[in-house]
Amino acid sequence: MSSLQPSSGRPVEILIAEDSPTQAQRLRHVLEKQGYGVHHAANGRLAFEAAVYLRPTMIISDVVMPEMDGYELCRRVKSEQTLGNTPVILVTTLSDPLDVIRGLECRADNFVLKPYEESHLLSHIQFVLANHPVQHAEQVETEVEIFFNGRKHLITSGRLQVLNLLLSTYQAAMQRNRELGQTQDTLRRANFELQQLTQELEDRVFQRTVELERKNEELRQAYDDLRKTQEAALQQERLSALGQMASGIAHDINNAISPVAMYTESLLESEPNLSTRARSYLETTQRAIQDVAATVGRMREFYRQRGTEVVFAPVNMNDLARQVVDLTRARWSDMPQQRGVVVKMRTELASDLPAVLGVESEIRETLTNLIFNAVDAMPEGGMLTLRTIVAAPVVSGTGERLHLEVTDTGLGMDEETRHRCLEPFFTTKGERGTGLGLAMVYGMMRRHSAELEIESELGLGTTMRLSFAIPASISADAAKSPAPAVVVSEKLRILVVDDDPVLLTSLRDILESDGHAVIAANSGRAGMETFSAAQSHEPFALVITDLGMPDIDGRKVAAAVKNTSPGTPVILFTGWGQRMMADGDIPPHVDRILSKPPKLRELREALIFCLESAKPVEQR
Repeated sequence: MSSLQPSSGRPVEILIAEDSPTQAQRLRHVLEKQGYGVHHAANGRLAFEAAVYLRPTMIISDVVMPEMDGYELCRRVKSEQTLGNTPVILVTTLSDPLDVIRGLECRADNFVLKPYEESHLLSHIQFVLANHPVQHAEQVETEVEIFFNGRKHLITSGRLQVLNLLLSTYQAAMQRNRELGQTQDTLRRANFELQQLTQELEDRVFQRTVELERKNEELRQAYDDLRKTQEAALQQERLSALGQMASGIAHDINNAISPVAMYTESLLESEPNLSTRARSYLETTQRAIQDVAATVGRMREFYRQRGTEVVFAPVNMNDLARQVVDLTRARWSDMPQQRGVVVKMRTELASDLPAVLGVESEIRETLTNLIFNAVDAMPEGGMLTLRTIVAAPVVSGTGERLHLEVTDTGLGMDEETRHRCLEPFFTTKGERGTGLGLAMVYGMMRRHSAELEIESELGLGTTMRLSFAIPASISADAAKSPAPAVVVSEKLRILVVDDDPVLLTSLRDILESDGHAVIAANSGRAGMETFSAAQSHEPFALVITDLGMPDIDGRKVAAAVKNTSPGTPVILFTGWGQRMMADGDIPPHVDRILSKPPKLRELREALIFCLESAKPVEQR
C-alpha cells in the first residue's frame, strides 16, 4: 500500500535516479518499507525519460551519474512543462561550496547528505512533501544574481524553494559538523580500540605461537609414536614369521637333542662309578641340554603368550654364576682374542650366599645375555666382573636382597639410552641388534618380582644389577631333596614308532635298560602293520608314537591302534608337545602327550599313568 500525499490523496510514487545498483536497492528497500511506490533509473537521461512517462510524485537523484548528472536532471525536470512542479531531492556529499550554488541554479528542492541515515532521509522526504503544496501555490519566482568565488550566478527560483534548499543545506552542514565531531570522537575511540586490539592481537599471536609450538610438539610426538608403531608392527611381522619358522626349528632341535638328553640322564642315574670329571662333564652337558630345551620352548614367545605354568625352585646364584662363566667363555675370551682384543673375567662371589626362588634356566639365560652385552660394550677390551652380594634392606621393614651384578669397563650409556634401553626394539647395535635382549631380561625380572637397576656413565662403563628378594625361609616343597627315581613295576611289551633312526634307537635303549621289551617301527605304516600283526599272538601293552612323520602321522597311528584295540594306551611323543598341551590340543585316541626332549622321570610317569588309566576302575 503506497503512502498518500496529504493534500491530494494520490499515492506517492518516487523515482530514484542512481547508477549504483547497491545504493538503489538500499534506497528502494527504505522507501518501500514506508509504503511509497518506487521506480528506478540507472542514470540521469533514463530518469528524465521515465519522469516524463511516469509523472512521479517526487524524484530523488544522485548527483554524480554517467550521461547526465543530478544537477542537469533537476534543471530539465524543472524546465519541462509537465514536470515543473515535481520536487527534486539531490543526494550529495556536499564536499564543494559550489554544490549549494549549483543546487540553487537547477532549482532543487532539498539536499540529503551522503552517507545518510534512514530516519534523516525520511524526514527530508516528508518535509518536502508537506511544503510542496504551499510552494506550488505561491507561483512567484525571482531572479537573483549571486557573486561567488569571482563568478556571477543567476538564480531563478521561488522564495520557499530557496528557503527550503538553504535550510536543507544548513541542516546538511550541521549534520556534517556533527558527523565531523563524531568522526573525531570516533577516531579517538577507534585509536583507543586499535591500541586495545593491537595488544589483544599481540596476546593472541603469542598464545597462538605457544599453542602452535605445543601442537607441533604433539605432532612430532605423534609422528614419532606412529613411526615407532610402524616399526614395531613391521618387527612384529618379522617376529611372527620368525616364530612360525622357529616352531619347525624347535621340533627339529627337540628331536636332535632327545637322544643326548636321555643318554646323559641315564648315565648319571645308572652309572655310580663315574669319575668326578666324567660326572661333572655329564652334569654340564645335562644343564646345557636343559637350557637348549628351555630356549627352544621360549621360541614361541615371539608370537605366542607365555603360559602360566611356571614353577619356582631354590637357585644357588654362585653355582649359577660359575656355570655361566664356563658356558660363555668362548664369547668373552676366545672370540675377542681372534680380533686381538683381551676381555678379562673376574668373579667376586659372596660366601654363604642364601638361595632365592626362581626359574634357574631363565636366570641363567638372562645372565648370559648380560655378559654378551657387556662384551659388545667393550670393543677394545676391558674388565668384566661378575659379582654376588647380600645387600641390607633399603627400606625399614623389608628383608635383605641378593644382588647379582654384571659390570663392564666399556663405552657406557648416556641418560637417554639408559632410560630407553629396556624398550622393546630399542637398540644401539644397528643391524646387529634386535632390541629384544634387555626387554626379555626386564620381562624375566618382572616374572620373578625382582628389580633391575642400571648404573652407567659414558666412557666409564655399566653395571647391570639383578636384585632378588631373599625369602625368609624356603618351603618344604621347594627345599626338599630331589624325589627318588620313578620305577615302573611292570615289565611291558612296548611298540615305539618314529621315523628318526637315532631317536628311535635311543628311546628303545632307555626303555630296555628299564627292563621293558621294545619293538621299533621306523614309519607310521610299519607301526600300524606291526601292531595289527602282533594282536593275535603277543599284543602290545602300550604304544609310543612320534607325531610328525611322512605318509602316516602319529594321529593316524593312534586312531588305528584304538580301532583295533580300544584299551591299549597311546603316548604321543613330539617336539611340539609343550605347545599342544598349552593349547589343550590333545588329539583323539591319544592318552598322554610326551614332550621332546623327555626326562626319564617324565617318560616313566607317562607309562605309569597310561597303565593305571587302562585298568578297570575296581583295580585302580
